[in-house]
Amino acid sequence: MAPHAEALPVARSRAASGDWPRTTRILPWLAALLVVMIYTVPIDSVALGIPLPFDPRPDRFLLLGCFVAWLLVLAVEEPVRGARVAYRVGVFDTLLVLFAIAAVASVALNLPVLEKLDEANTAAKQLILLLSYVAFYVFVAGVLRPSEVRGFVRLVVALGALAALLTVVEFLTRENLFYLLAKELAPPGTQVPADAGVVVAGGRPDVTGPGRHGLAVSAMLAMTLPFALAGAAFADARRARLFFGVAGVIILAGCLATVRRSGVVLPFVAVSVLLALGGRRMVPAVALTVAVLALVPVLAPGAFHELALQFSGANVQTQRSIEGRTSDYSAVLPDLRAHALVGRGYGSYIARRYRFLDNQYILLTIETGFVGLVLYLATVIAAAVRAVRLGLSRRRPAAWIGLAGAGSILAYLVANVLFDALAFPQAPYVFLLVVALVSVVRQATDAEEGGV
Repeated sequence: MAPHAEALPVARSRAASGDWPRTTRILPWLAALLVVMIYTVPIDSVALGIPLPFDPRPDRFLLLGCFVAWLLVLAVEEPVRGARVAYRVGVFDTLLVLFAIAAVASVALNLPVLEKLDEANTAAKQLILLLSYVAFYVFVAGVLRPSEVRGFVRLVVALGALAALLTVVEFLTRENLFYLLAKELAPPGTQVPADAGVVVAGGRPDVTGPGRHGLAVSAMLAMTLPFALAGAAFADARRARLFFGVAGVIILAGCLATVRRSGVVLPFVAVSVLLALGGRRMVPAVALTVAVLALVPVLAPGAFHELALQFSGANVQTQRSIEGRTSDYSAVLPDLRAHALVGRGYGSYIARRYRFLDNQYILLTIETGFVGLVLYLATVIAAAVRAVRLGLSRRRPAAWIGLAGAGSILAYLVANVLFDALAFPQAPYVFLLVVALVSVVRQATDAEEGGV
């Protein structure tokens, strides 16, 4: 008999009482604080008033504090046996570390040239950002108990709905509340711009949410959407179905309110994956998606018209954007040939100096060579395989986490074609958060079944 759909089939023990959020343990609360920051703070625009050789972004300092706290906990507390399944390093984890090593090596091997071109400092900053992504994944996957994943999924969906709601407000009023609140609440000396300062063709302000660009918030919301839809489809309790369903409506409206093609394409990819893997179980998600599309004219008036223009072949700006992307492919061939194996150095290709590529895969090939590109693709594909295997399992409570994770991860895979995703922290942070949640549940399920 299948257990309750809101519970996860994890290796619970007597020591598992006091799971987040009903716990005084500091580590899951720090992980939750990281997640809150990602969804609500313009982390790539806010600079703390601390003179450092790298960008003093708030996420870097919070991550450093998290690891210090983790080390202190490990030093002063006796391990609680059976409190959770010990996290084991898998294929994804190995590939993620290898990609980070390839990125560092690409800079080290090209350092003399980068210093002459005055690009070494830019590369170093991007490497620090990349290592922040890896540290975030390690921390979340390392400190969460399997029995805490359900609470974190609810947190992620609630934050996604909040971010989407404020994004809709931004579309309607042209006031970015994320930046306004950050400016009001920031400590003295913190530099916070009034808004992201992005203006798209035609003079229309970009809808950026907590990000630096509309592409970042559309990717973040699109990766959150599958958890709302899968939760609404699988939850047994009426209150849970209502919570996930309403959140799904708001999140999808937020995607559309970005008035970006990615705000349509990425949710479509995520929902398609849910339908392909979930089958009849995901029929409620289809109905919910159709209902949201019908409500968009009410929730975000004018969004449909703007989106139609984005996809219209008669739109001059759309055609220029497409032509600009395709012209990039032949233009960067000399860069690809010059450093085909290890690239010219991760993070060293300055768009303002050379060319805006809007494609993470092409950019990675230039910066880290085919070695880096293959490792990056393998990392994302390994994450997708991990989620799909969990999603196709017959253990219903764990399956919906895997289904949602697969939709999110494949949406991220496509997002890398649409923009340089690693340069906008919201997208890779949410991607790695999803992989961490899937990984913790998957390993606990394997332990229960005697798997590896």
